[in-house]
Amino acid sequence: MSTSKTTKTRIQKLEISDKMYVYLTSGDVLSLPYTYTEKIAASTKDVLEKYRLIADGIGVHFEEIDEDISLNGIIAYKTTHELLAS
Repeated sequence: MSTSKTTKTRIQKLEISDKMYVYLTSGDVLSLPYTYTEKIAASTKDVLEKYRLIADGIGVHFEEIDEDISLNGIIAYKTTHELLAS
């Protein structure tokens, strides 16, 4: 009988730089433009740095702008936009 445990990938942290970098527990890093949402686009880096991980890392809540983004939404965005760019 196998007792292997499946680990789900979660968001570990964000880095607010020239883009938003989403660090995952899998070791992968996804980049997002600030135009990802209107509220994020209208915010400053200082405001965006005041975030907290929600639901054990499946999402991020930006405190000052009351905006939530999810890992599933980020992946869907990346998939759609990278396929369009190919």
